[in-house]
Amino acid sequence: MITIIGGTYNERCFHPHFLEKYGSGLRGCHAIRNLDADINITFHTYIPDFEKSNLEVLGNYLKMSLITHKSEQIIGFYYDHPMRKPIISPRPDLIVKAEDFSVEAEHIIYYGMMEGNARVKGKKVVYDPQSPVRPMPFSETKSEAEELAMVINRQEAFLIVGTYDEEVIKKHFFEEEKVSVLVLKMGPKGAKVFTADGHETIIPVYKTQSVWPIGSGDVFVAMFGYHWMSAGLSPHEAAEKASFMTALYCNSHNFRFKPAKVAESIQPLKIKDFPKGKVYLAGPFFDLSEKWLINELYYGLKGLGLNVFSPMHDVGEGTVQDGVAQKDIDGLEECKIVFAVVDGLDSGTLFEIGYAKKMNIPVIAYVESEPPAALVMLAGTMCLIESDMTTALYKCLWLLAEKENE
Repeated sequence: MITIIGGTYNERCFHPHFLEKYGSGLRGCHAIRNLDADINITFHTYIPDFEKSNLEVLGNYLKMSLITHKSEQIIGFYYDHPMRKPIISPRPDLIVKAEDFSVEAEHIIYYGMMEGNARVKGKKVVYDPQSPVRPMPFSETKSEAEELAMVINRQEAFLIVGTYDEEVIKKHFFEEEKVSVLVLKMGPKGAKVFTADGHETIIPVYKTQSVWPIGSGDVFVAMFGYHWMSAGLSPHEAAEKASFMTALYCNSHNFRFKPAKVAESIQPLKIKDFPKGKVYLAGPFFDLSEKWLINELYYGLKGLGLNVFSPMHDVGEGTVQDGVAQKDIDGLEECKIVFAVVDGLDSGTLFEIGYAKKMNIPVIAYVESEPPAALVMLAGTMCLIESDMTTALYKCLWLLAEKENE
């Protein structure tokens, strides 16, 4: 039996279109139920009265025991695209805080919630604070665990400890928070698992054909908790399983964890450090929509830990007399990979792609609306063509990391 505590929230993505009711807690319930049809699941969540009946129907569908705690509003997470930080509605400082509640169970997966907190007591507890602004340490929830596994990303660890230094982070969580297991999520680099006996494991990221990152952290926590608590695996084995199953989720955007042929195309990649080589961001920036897209891609690449040379950001607009063409070429010659926006078939972008291929620089071509006939030269020169922006960005990182690890 597993008790899951976590939020139930509306989620919407503008592009690609996505509109569902999930939140970390409910997504964790979906993930575990689709993995194991027989395990008993008890789900604690906040929900306003006007949403309670809808959630009860879903609880019956998932064959789980549902225990609701009253809140005043339903919270929404709204994304322009999956690489963007969501807009939270109501604004976090305007969310009406609900009354805290207590839960005692043997096995607990506890996701931090926006509306309030739970005080838990369990034999094995997996805790994910779930906050990019003010993650709450487990000790502050006044909870107890015989064995505590803390799953946290680097930014959350920094906000709690005040440093990115791995040794200081480990010391804090093992000595101050009394964790038995620390899982430090490293984003596109995968994760590291530390145990109280000093054992350390690097958990690889998995390359997939497609990347849907919204909710991937929720799935990882659920899969880790299931395999550590119910399947009896070691923390290191549980994290390996969780990473692979999260890759299946990201690749398919569903909870089918019993893969067939698709598993053959999902390969592990251990990234020791973020690539040092620069990415050349090619694409037109003549009007508002083009500039907006280049700006989103620029910060998307930087958010993945990559160094970026962008003509729009680093050179700017100008004329032949201003020498912008030569400045762009000089920047291109210093880069190890090109990420190119091909929609519109801009002449400057196509020139930069050709120049890069002549220099044996790999090219990721992001294109959504051009027909195959317009892409023959790109496909014929082994450019990697992707129609999904998030997938293209991640594949840029993976390709560059592989080249630097050769």
